[in-house]
Order: sequence, then C-alpha cells, then structure tokens
Amino acid sequence: MKTLKLPRLISDGMILQQKKRTRIWGEDEPEREVTVSFLGKKYVANADKDGYWEIFLEGLEPGGAYEMHISDDAGNEKNITDILIGDVWMCSGQSNMELPMNRVRDKYPEEIRNCANSCIRTFKITEHSDFHAPIKELLTGEWKAARQDTILDFSATAYFFAEQTYKMTGIPVGLINASLGGSRIESWMSREMLEGYDDFLALADRYSDDDFIEERVRINQRQSEEWHGRLESMDLGVKEGWEQCSIDTSDFKEIEIPCFFKDTELKGFIGSVWFRREFTVSGEFAKREAKLWLGTIVDSDTVYINGVLVGHTDYQYPPRKYIVPAGTLKEGSNTITIRVKSETGHGRFTDGKIYAIFNDEEKIELSGTWKYRIGASCDMVPETDFVNWKPTGLYNGMMAPCHKYTIAGVLWYQGEANTDKPERYLDLMRKMINGYRKNWGDAKLPFLYVQLPNFSTETYDMDRYEAFHDWPRIREVQRQALEIPDTGMVVAIDLGEDNDLHPLNKKGVGYRLAMLAADKLYGHKSECGGPQIERVEVEMTGSKASATLFLKNATGGIYAFSENKGKEITDFEMVDEKGIRHKAEAELQENRVLLSCEDNILYVCEIKYCGCNTNSGALIYNKEGFPMSPFSIPIKN
Repeated sequence: MKTLKLPRLISDGMILQQKKRTRIWGEDEPEREVTVSFLGKKYVANADKDGYWEIFLEGLEPGGAYEMHISDDAGNEKNITDILIGDVWMCSGQSNMELPMNRVRDKYPEEIRNCANSCIRTFKITEHSDFHAPIKELLTGEWKAARQDTILDFSATAYFFAEQTYKMTGIPVGLINASLGGSRIESWMSREMLEGYDDFLALADRYSDDDFIEERVRINQRQSEEWHGRLESMDLGVKEGWEQCSIDTSDFKEIEIPCFFKDTELKGFIGSVWFRREFTVSGEFAKREAKLWLGTIVDSDTVYINGVLVGHTDYQYPPRKYIVPAGTLKEGSNTITIRVKSETGHGRFTDGKIYAIFNDEEKIELSGTWKYRIGASCDMVPETDFVNWKPTGLYNGMMAPCHKYTIAGVLWYQGEANTDKPERYLDLMRKMINGYRKNWGDAKLPFLYVQLPNFSTETYDMDRYEAFHDWPRIREVQRQALEIPDTGMVVAIDLGEDNDLHPLNKKGVGYRLAMLAADKLYGHKSECGGPQIERVEVEMTGSKASATLFLKNATGGIYAFSENKGKEITDFEMVDEKGIRHKAEAELQENRVLLSCEDNILYVCEIKYCGCNTNSGALIYNKEGFPMSPFSIPIKN
C-alpha cells in the first residue's frame, strides 16, 4: 500500500524556481486528495490511478527561508523546511563540471576559508546508469548550503557561477549537479534524442542486459586485479624493499624529472619503475609537517620518504599533493622514493608542474636529476569497459528524474570525450538541447555551455595524438551551436592549462557562465560572448592573399593579450585549395582584423584562428575582456 511520498528533490533546504510554473509532485494512494500549503496558499490535487499527483506554484518571488506543509486526506503529513526561492540550474557534463572545490582548494584558499552563503545550494547526484528506461526517482542526493564543511564537495565551476550570479542579483542559486568524469554526450541523451544513431542505440540495447553488465564489471575487476597482482609479484623493488634508505643504488641509472618516458630510455615501457632522490633539510624543517607536491604522474604512483609511505594515487589525473607528517623527515640527508606504474607505455612526470617539498617558510626543489631502476616489465594493462559512459545510461539514471523539477536553465561542460568523432557533435548537441527543452516543457530553456579550453600535453606524445587532435574541431562545432536559439558559450581558450586536462581556473569559467546568465535572464546586457565573426572579405593580389574579418561584440575595439605567450598574434592561418595551412599576419583595427599572407596561394578556401590544441601567441579580446572564439570559416570562391 502506498502512502504519501515525495521525491528527493522536494526536501529540506531546496531552492524553488522563481517566476515560473514551479511543480511540486509526489506519490500517494490512488484517488487520495493531497493538499500543499505554501506562503499562505493551499493547492489541492488528487492522486491518479497510478498514485501520481502534482500541483504548480506560480508567481514565486525570490526569498526565504520558508516552510511547506503537505498532507493527504488519510492524515499523512510532510513538512519541508528551510526553503528558498531563486534560480535553479542543472549542471552537467564530464570531469571539468564534476571537478570539486577540493581539487582547487590550493588555488582559492580564501574563497573556501570564507565560504558561508546559505543562498547558494547544491544537490549532488551520485553516478548511476540505467539502460532499461528512465527511472522515476533519483536514488541519491540532498540539498546542501555552501559552508566551510560542505564547500569542498561543490562542483567548482558551478559554485563560482553561483557565487558571481548571487553577487550580481542577490537571488538564491540552486545547483543540481549530474555530472561524471569521462562521460560522452550520448550518455546524457535519451533513446528518442538518439533516434537515427543506430550504433548508439544498438550499444544501449546491448547494455540493457543486466547479466551482460555484471559480466563486464567482473571482467574489469578481474583483469585489473590480475595485471596489478602479476606486476606486484614480479617487481624486484617490492621483493627487495627499494623504498628503504639503506638499499644499494649502484645499479640505478640517472634521469631528469619532469620528463616524458618517450624522451628517455624508458620509451614505450610498461610496468613499474622506482625513482629515488636524496635531499637535505634543516633541523627546523624536519620538526614540522610538510607538503609534498609532485605534479601529475602517468599512470599511478606510491611515494615513500625515508621508507615511510606518504602518498598513493591510482590513476593519472589528480595532482599529487601529499602531506608529510611531522617526524618523518630528519635533519640532514633524506630520501624520497617513487614507485610509478606505467600501464600503457605512455608514462610521464608532467612538465610545468611543481615538484617540491615545502612548508610556510621553506621550499626544497625536487625537479632535476633522479636515479631510477626498473622493478618489472609486463604487457599492457587490458582496456577497461566504462559501462556508465554508454549511450542513454546516465540520462536514464541521473538526468531524466530531474525533468519535473522546474529550473532556470542548463550549464554544460563536456566535449573532451567526444573528440574521436567531432563530425557528430553538433547534431548531438542540437538533439540533446531540443530534447531537454521538450522534457522540461520549456522551448526557450537557456542552455549555457563551455567551449573546450587550451590543452596540448597529450599531443606531445605522437603515439597518442589521434586521441586528442580533434579538439579544434570540437571547438568549432561548439561555436556553430550558437546558432541554436537561447544558447550561450563560454570561450575558454585562455582558461585552460596546456599541461593539464583539468585546469584549475574554474573561477574564470564560472564568472563567464554567470555573465552569460546575466545577459540571458537578468537584462544585464554585455558582450560576454567575446568578439564574433560577422562577415569575411577576401582579396587576392596575384598570389598574395589578404582578408578583412568584421566583428560583432566588439564595441570600443579589440586588443591582443597573453599572460605567457608573448604579444604577437600568431594563430591565424589561411588554408589553400590543397588544404595546406599558411600562417597569416594580423593587424587589429577597431572592430576588424586585417590578415595578410605572403605565401603563394591560388585560392583561400578557409580561414582558421587557434586551429591547434592550444594557442601559440596572444589572443584577441573585446574591451569587456572576453576572448574571441577559435574558428574555422570556409571561404566561397
């Protein structure tokens, strides 16, 4: 027998959407009369034959905190407390949306230390996929306000968006976070949205077999355990205790860290390698707790100081930031040992990162010459089948149950996982956006998204280049998606880190998303999308080519800037009839860019800006400080 039941989203601490038809819903016995009392009004509904009921609140104004009382004619009651009214945003995508404030705590210590805003709240949905059909109710999640004890779990991108939005409007901001690292766009789409993509639907059908999924999960676990167990049993360093200070290192070779293994004698190596270095500390340094930063390491690492385990990370992406407890160090000579597992032959200590042990007063540099010795070599680790990334799974398990909850719009940060087939991405975006708008019942639902930032580390390894070389093409189709009404795009070509798939400048991303929202929702008109191409005029003088790019969103003119790549604009190219790319000189004039190329070109067939994974020179901004999007524009001859 059913009784009065509410979905997880309708719970203490929730933020309700202002100025729309805001739905409250639940379940009860069929035909039960349910009364919702809120802000002095009563709303009555009758549960249908399946026990479902809903009412709509209209004309809600920002404010709170309020209480809501829900009861039925059988005497069942629910009381919901600490309710705010404001704007609610659905936040989705892959790792750069999921990445929590905990990962950026060293970049934004003041923001975390001073965090206390009950008007910013999040509802985090735990990873869950379902390949049968959309589930009706979320399995996880609760509303949490931004405080020191909760902030580290907030999506950093979403939090900084909310912080800036609240600063501009004073309106409470709710963040429903349904995101998962590595997820593909088709993971977040329904079968209806994927109509016409037979390969995706066939894959979804395959994973709708629960026995098949269980077997895939078992295979994943068994293969991983067997590979790591086999390596462990063969590793001479494990057998002989190479983490200890007293071992003989005469058989160790020298290597410079940071490095790509491919640039050393370890090129293509798969297995375990032990790295060792001695360093000296003062008596005062040795008495205190210290921080140990080791950049990022591919693929996994275990770190010892003076034979004491101080840190371990299982996979390549997290920054290696470990705490060395007081008493671990000793005055004078100390030894650090790192055991690295290279699983696929692409090992590295990422360049451009901090490798040091330090406290508030002293820092000891650890980059430079190390000693190393191979512990054991083996075959490549078997590929993992990431079940939850398959088509429809995350939509059914995390997104679909949110459609009844009234929202202001969608924030989307995804694309890295779809660089293998960029030619599909625009159509997939269009179908997903239209599908979300249909399912939320709002044809103009704002959809704000982040264009892929600069990133190039993986392309230094040409064996892996194919997996990453289409970032520019994804950026281009993301730019083209602005043709979809009521969308907005954050240009992030200056907000990434060339050596990190997960850049830390999430405050910059959140700020630009907030400015887009202010433009779309709050009448705060600005040129926050950055300069955009309005039209292009190409002129040929013999075999010399010139072009004029006319820009919009460039009131007051444009300028070139880069923090670390010089003052010269070097990222324009003209593509000839043979597909050969030629560098073009650029001159800025008010709201125009004048291009010229001295190479012999018969026809200019395309003009590119930032057509590589990262920029090589200064970028172009409007007077409001927003950058121009990378682009690839065909030219008709």
